[in-house]
Amino acid sequence: MSVTRSSFVKAMVKDSYSYFIEKYEAIKPVFDQIFETDTSDASYEQYTSAIGPGAITKVAEGASIPRQSAQEGYTVICANYKYPVELPVTNEAIDDDQKIKNLLKAWASGLGESYRNKQEQDHADVFNYGGFLAGHATFDNSIPAVITPSYGNFLYDGKPLFALTGNNHPAKNGATYYNSIASLTLSSQNLETICKLMKVTNAFNEAGMEVQLMPDTLLVQDGSPNFYKAKRILESLGDIDSAHAGVTNVWKNSLNLVGWRFLTNADAFFIGKAKSGLKSLARMAPKIDYYEDQNHDTQIVRSRARWGKAPVNFRFWVGANLATA
Repeated sequence: MSVTRSSFVKAMVKDSYSYFIEKYEAIKPVFDQIFETDTSDASYEQYTSAIGPGAITKVAEGASIPRQSAQEGYTVICANYKYPVELPVTNEAIDDDQKIKNLLKAWASGLGESYRNKQEQDHADVFNYGGFLAGHATFDNSIPAVITPSYGNFLYDGKPLFALTGNNHPAKNGATYYNSIASLTLSSQNLETICKLMKVTNAFNEAGMEVQLMPDTLLVQDGSPNFYKAKRILESLGDIDSAHAGVTNVWKNSLNLVGWRFLTNADAFFIGKAKSGLKSLARMAPKIDYYEDQNHDTQIVRSRARWGKAPVNFRFWVGANLATA
């Protein structure tokens, strides 16, 4: 039986897939340390929180029982988007067996790295553009002719993910909260300031009830001055601030330091709870297949993946020194 060009490419694609996976899995991701990942089998997922009861009050015997109304919280849409790429291989080029093998091997290896980097950048942009006062397209989870969230390029409440004081997040009970500080040098003392903002000031749910928010992560740009300063703050035996020289370091091993090369602002830093408040959808893992374009006498090697991401609760993250435009 003769070997057709189509079957030859099929065999080469199968062979190149191992190179793709090898590169894809060799790059350790950061986004899945920060985002909670859900599987998805739809074009989008919808998250709507139910607001729990308000404060419970004591009543005297025989007195009427207070009634509370039940209502929904904010609705968040997380859309799955497609990330495709194709490599056309002419039938003439297929005549050179060794050339095609080397071409597909190099292409598949580079593609694995490209997909991993795209996933990282796409998720990191939630932090890179989270302070933009006019919003940013990275928060747009609309799907043409399917669904258009009312909040557009903002968070579900119509505010930037990281809201400065004066542009606060509105809660359903009427309270407002901010989770971004315009200017704050990273230090052990200022780490206390930003942690209090999360653990105390913002530790209320949509109904206004106190909740426990415990940060476990300090996120900075990998390799930046803040990264090494953060390591000294979190790993030194003594407090590194001169004002507290000789004092035991209360921050030692208190937070997990995560350096992310895809953060674009070297001055920004974030504290939060890993895998909380941020959703990532795994719709389709990267895959490689092929088809024949007979009109152009070409075999098309194709790869595609689908994923989505969206913030679902601002309370779990606080940032400082963010870009606003």
